[in-house]
Amino acid sequence: MGGKSKMKRIFENNGINFSNKGKYQLHVGSEGINYESSNGKKSLSIKFADVGSIVILRYLNSNSHYTLIFRNYDGKNMEEIDTDVENVLYKFNNMFETKSILIAFAENKLTEAFPDNLDTLNLQIGFSLKEKEIRLKEGVIVGVKHQVKLSNIRRVKCASNGTLSNLLIYQKEKGGFLFDKPDMKIPLNELTLPIFEAIMAKNNGKGIDFSMGNGFDQKTSEYIIERYMNSTFFMNADGSVTDDWHRIAYEHIAAYKSDVEIPENIVFLE
Repeated sequence: MGGKSKMKRIFENNGINFSNKGKYQLHVGSEGINYESSNGKKSLSIKFADVGSIVILRYLNSNSHYTLIFRNYDGKNMEEIDTDVENVLYKFNNMFETKSILIAFAENKLTEAFPDNLDTLNLQIGFSLKEKEIRLKEGVIVGVKHQVKLSNIRRVKCASNGTLSNLLIYQKEKGGFLFDKPDMKIPLNELTLPIFEAIMAKNNGKGIDFSMGNGFDQKTSEYIIERYMNSTFFMNADGSVTDDWHRIAYEHIAAYKSDVEIPENIVFLE
């Protein structure tokens, strides 16, 4: 089915409406979000087509509410909203709104051709001080300082300390005796995670290495999967999984049982 399958998009024909206990109304759909505060002071309609990146404050070092900053393709702030102000009774109760937005955004940007379109995607995937804008273009990760062909990548490590979070990209199977310097550092986000999970499944049959902890409260970085990843990125539209590297990535992520789904109902906790 390689090249012909279509990714299962949770938000393709559906959306989720959040009514957050009198604070705001939030709709998350395939093309963007609508947000309206109950006091009428903030009313936003944000189209994913206009958004280059989403910055989230406190998402990796807190279980309280989060602030999402939507930036344009030049990295300038457009709008911001607070999410998950109240917990909900669902599969995960402290990030349902936030992760829904991230999955819908990633589905929109990666398109239904993912993951078979890795070599044809032309997509802005992040910013960093060193690399400035980072793009995936014609099978190459391109920054100001470095370029790495997808086919040359042999290892990807997740390195997150809760504040600064990156994917470390290596073109060698093993590091040096004293140090293991990456060929490139890529910001960890809702786009780079599924992209590099697919690359690793395709190149080495293993997926991203999430074994590195933060040196404090997390022994591994597997919590990143729960906050950013859906196994549906690697499923076909009919719910099947192609029996090749798609399945490797799918099984890796599905094991954490943290997919965003469209629920029948949402109950807010008192």
